[in-house]
Order: sequence, then structure tokens, then C-alpha cells
Amino acid sequence: MLFETPELKLLKEAADRRAKNADVSDALLGWFEGRSAIDVLDLSAGTGASIRALAPLLAPDQVWTLYCRNAAEEALARDHLTRWAPAYRTTHDGLNLEREGLRLTVTLRVHDVVAAGAKLADPAPSLVVIDDDLMRYPASVIRKLVAIVAARRSVMHARLVYDGRLKLRPHHAADGAFTSALHRRLMRDAGAGEATGAIAASELGEQLRLSGYSVIEGPSNLHLRAAEAPLIRAVQKQMAEAQRAVAKGHDKMIDAWLARSRTSLEISQTDLVALPP
Repeated sequence: MLFETPELKLLKEAADRRAKNADVSDALLGWFEGRSAIDVLDLSAGTGASIRALAPLLAPDQVWTLYCRNAAEEALARDHLTRWAPAYRTTHDGLNLEREGLRLTVTLRVHDVVAAGAKLADPAPSLVVIDDDLMRYPASVIRKLVAIVAARRSVMHARLVYDGRLKLRPHHAADGAFTSALHRRLMRDAGAGEATGAIAASELGEQLRLSGYSVIEGPSNLHLRAAEAPLIRAVQKQMAEAQRAVAKGHDKMIDAWLARSRTSLEISQTDLVALPP
């Protein structure tokens, strides 16, 4: 993931509202149109951003299960979802939320799909959702996850997944080398196998097609300007850290690159929705 702290995730969420792919959103909405209720599994709770983005597109009555990697993420999602919903009630394992005619029953569960080798703690429901946390997933985990989803004929939706292109402005001649270093860093093995990193969305789409799914995908590129300067700076810092790992002894050059002021950043992202046969 390019943005790891809660503060950066929340700032990015505002920019992501401009970035979502309309064709993918329309396909998702069309598949579930007319339903009065829906059940959803979010594989990466984060701050609850996927609920805030998708709930207004779906049925009035929604049952969500949110997977959190640890108790801290669970507390974070709970906090920001109760801020979003004008009316809420805490339950023993989650929340009941009401907002603008929507009624959501939310279960928060500590479960890391990568650490579990793609096993889910619950049967796959009508819709399975993931964000750029997909980049942590090794290819073997993606293949196993798709097999589980396909066995239940669930719809799969991946949103706002970084897919490999960063365009900083003003341009610097070393930007390409720093981007390559970042891509290697995103693919590092955290114990479950080499992560797919910037090819995660492509790998997911390919595996879903091999399982007979119809995959609708498109760009959801993020265009960051001066108002999102902390996001631009955060990506620069990640790129610099990655370059230090592969260019030992070149700290002076890296520091000079990092000190260069940038006014904008375009991040290429992919949205996809996969519909069962």
C-alpha cells in the first residue's frame, strides 16, 4: 500500500471520490439493482472506506463483515464508521448503522486472509470487496481466494488498486529508477510469499477470467494536487526509502531527489468488478 497511516488513508479517501471508475460502478450497481437486501464481505476494513463508498450504491438493508488485521484496525474502523453514521448502536461484535435510509449490520472480525493462506473466516457472501490491500497478496493466495469466491458464485469487486505508474511533476531524471525500487519493495515477502504489488489487480482479473467470470475493469487514476501535498510527500518518502535499500552509499543523491519540490502526482489505479457465470 502506498498510504499506510490512518491520517493518509482518510486524506486519500476524499481524493478517491474523484477517481472511481464509472463503468465499473455502473456494472456493480446493475448486477444488484432491485435487491432489497445484500450481504458483503470486506477483506480489508481499514478506516471503513469501502462501506462509505459502496453502501449508497447498494440495497437499503445491508449486512457487512469487515476483516481487520489486528485489534487496532478494528478500533479504527469502528471509530470512523460511527462518525459517518448519524445513528448507530454498538453490538457485541460490531455495529448497527443508519444513514440516509440505509440500514447496515456490521460485524468486525480480526482475520488476515494472507496469514490464513486465503482461508476465509466466513462463507463468501453475495459480494466480496477488497481495496489496495490486495497488493500484499501473493499470487498463490489470490488463486486460492478466487477458487473460494468462485465456488460460492460471489461477485468480486477490487477498488482503487495501484497498478504501476507514478507521474511526479516537475519530472526528475531519476524518477523511473525510484519507481522501480518502490515496485520491488511492494513485492517483498512478508512471510507468506512474494507479494504481487503493482501487478495485483492484473493477477486477480486474470484468475477470475480463468474461473469463468466476466471482468469489467477500468482506470481509477488518482490526480493529486497542492491540496493533497501530504499524500504526494508520503509517496516521495516511500520511493526514497525503497531506493536507499538498493543504492547503498548514495544517500546524498537520494536526499537531493527527496528535497525536490513536486506540485502534482498522478497514481495509476484499477477498479474491477467480476460477475459470475
